[in-house]
Amino acid sequence: MADLVIQGGDVVTPDGIRCADVRLANGLIEAVAPGLAGRDDEVVDARGLWVLPGLVDCHTHFGLENNMMRTLDDYAAGSAAAAAGGVTTYINFVPQAREENLVAALEREMPQAVGHSLVDFAFHLSFGTPGPSWQQELSELAGLGVTSVKVYTTYRDTSYYTTDWNWYQLLEAAGKEGVLVQVHAENDAIIAGSSRLLAAAGQTSLPFHGRSRPEAAEIEAVARGLGLALSTGAPIYFVHLSSPRSVALVRQFREQGVTALAEVCPHHLCFDDRLYQSPQVDRYIMTPPLRPATSVAGLREQVVAGQIDAIGSDHCGYALAQRGAGRTFAATSPGIPGVETLWPVLYTQFVASGLMDVASVSNLVSRAPAEWFGLGGKKGVIAVGADADLLLYDPKGRAPLNEADLHGRAGYSPWHGHEIQGRVVRTISRGKTVYRNGEVCGSPQHGRYVPCRRFGSRGG
Repeated sequence: MADLVIQGGDVVTPDGIRCADVRLANGLIEAVAPGLAGRDDEVVDARGLWVLPGLVDCHTHFGLENNMMRTLDDYAAGSAAAAAGGVTTYINFVPQAREENLVAALEREMPQAVGHSLVDFAFHLSFGTPGPSWQQELSELAGLGVTSVKVYTTYRDTSYYTTDWNWYQLLEAAGKEGVLVQVHAENDAIIAGSSRLLAAAGQTSLPFHGRSRPEAAEIEAVARGLGLALSTGAPIYFVHLSSPRSVALVRQFREQGVTALAEVCPHHLCFDDRLYQSPQVDRYIMTPPLRPATSVAGLREQVVAGQIDAIGSDHCGYALAQRGAGRTFAATSPGIPGVETLWPVLYTQFVASGLMDVASVSNLVSRAPAEWFGLGGKKGVIAVGADADLLLYDPKGRAPLNEADLHGRAGYSPWHGHEIQGRVVRTISRGKTVYRNGEVCGSPQHGRYVPCRRFGSRGG
């Protein structure tokens, strides 16, 4: 079988950007250098294209089911959208039922993904109310390659919620096991109080979603988590931060020696809360909600300044019809699709605008998340010996994004109609083309489970 050579593109490597060929053989990157193509090789002409590491989307919710509804984007649809967006590895959240055995939760989820994913995948576990043997289960879980668990400080009446006591105990145990604790940080009591006031005033429709979850709720929960991490010495990772004050707190504690990490999402970097007054408010219901324009500007400045550790999509593929006409903000499931638009949006917002260079933005969605979550050296990098995961991106051309062209089942995008610079030309997963020029062409049998190494034992 002939090797595949990606020829003449501008290749983003850990050592910088250079015009070179990339030879792929046996699912791995075999060489990066000029003039690699031989007579018997299959050659892809990449002249004029960025050749980037395949994206590692560290925050997806494929096949998510709660008490109200299930996302239309299961593993098959979600991974197809991922492939079309240049994502070659995603890390999906496994929900734990109340007091469910942690390993049993993983075993329940695994068949939904294996044989149904076009690209590779890993898992986080959503840690809610633990059972009596959870500490042993946590060790077993890490041994199976799930080395990150997430607590929710809100959604009190659901299986997702983790009490402060259980959170504290988890941090103590996780630090010893090399498990990274992630946090959805919102103060539940503040949200409950805000929601009661709004309900008393008859303000329960979707436009009031943002006001029900004020920025202070996030800032307080972040501060609480940082205090617990400082006390236990455990690493902590805050997902989808929406406030620049939250990020500033993370950086402050990091300077004091706490291993604290900040993740943001494209929607909090692009949209502000004025959209909650628009006729299309249902397109922007996510938690945490959109913030004022000043907060969005502050968060963007922190990305440019290198104060953000990773960017994930927080893909949650509910259809607009599932929101329901006339629903209240308390009776609808929050979440928006974003895995397919992750790179095009970031490229447009930060690279094409001149705010950042392409390598720095690429790092936030490839090499950095791979390293934080124990996939470093194999995923998220163009280097000899790494998996042959590549994104070929044509930076030329600018056009409005058309949600009808997307590949998920949610059927819409909050970026519909927004100008996008460039396009994904080809996505290659372990040497196999899974997306090319508008068409998903991979097999759902191709994607495989990739175990993560424990935190603190990162390779690559």
